[in-house]
Amino acid sequence: MNINDLKYYVALSNEKNFSKVAQQYSVSQPTISAAVKRLESEFNSQLLMRGNPHKAITLTRAGEQLLVHAKEILYHYQLALTEITNSQRKHLVVGMPPIIETNYFPLIAKQLPKSLLGNIETVEEGSLSALQDLKSGKLDVSFLGYVDNVADSELVIDEFNQQPFSILVAKSNPLAKLKTVSFAQLRNESFILFKNNFVHDRVFHTLAQQNHIRPQVIFRSSESQSIVNMVADGIGVSLLTQAVKVNNPNVVSLRLNDEPQLMFKIGFAYRKSTIFGEDQRKILKVIRKALKL
Repeated sequence: MNINDLKYYVALSNEKNFSKVAQQYSVSQPTISAAVKRLESEFNSQLLMRGNPHKAITLTRAGEQLLVHAKEILYHYQLALTEITNSQRKHLVVGMPPIIETNYFPLIAKQLPKSLLGNIETVEEGSLSALQDLKSGKLDVSFLGYVDNVADSELVIDEFNQQPFSILVAKSNPLAKLKTVSFAQLRNESFILFKNNFVHDRVFHTLAQQNHIRPQVIFRSSESQSIVNMVADGIGVSLLTQAVKVNNPNVVSLRLNDEPQLMFKIGFAYRKSTIFGEDQRKILKVIRKALKL
């Protein structure tokens, strides 16, 4: 089976037009037609309903069945290309949410020989984006922050820590006199949050829905220190996991007393199917030792 035939076929199922697919791949229209004929011959089934040349094509039942498997084949084909390339380059591409990079990765880097540290490529992004990039093969492994356990049969996620969430307020804020606070008490506060691809955003919306309130979000950042500094200046309050160490004397951390209490879980994730190269395994051994996994 020709992998390009499957690529053309999946594109054709989306575009419903031979000419558009030919333009997309910079090939002739007969090339696309020949690919479909080869697939129909191989599976001994009609895959497309061509009908009127001016109308969009449709897939037969057999065509729909092939489409499901063609997408899986192309997905795993691309994964194989990426994994083999990274393994041969002796590099490990690691998803690194900023909170984890700041608060946990230095402990790991300290234990890595410089020769191996140089073989780590980090991709800094929120956990939600990192999860998708891990599944697509853009990452070899990833650190993840999550609240609900990630149910995905293709992934292994080893949890190594969990921390509750706190509300950060400026020392000058009247709330700073409290030790604990409910989210409902924050209905009139202005929030400074992480960007939408961070788990914190989901937690914020969950708490808002549970308390039937809609607090105002005035600014979003991908850097925890920027958020802490803005809170210290009295610009707004924030929701932040206690995994982030706050050392600013002008910021007070209040424990959230909402029940059930949501926990920020931190895990190390990889695809079950990945076969790591020798140098990648050396890096992983140090990471796992540092995290006590």
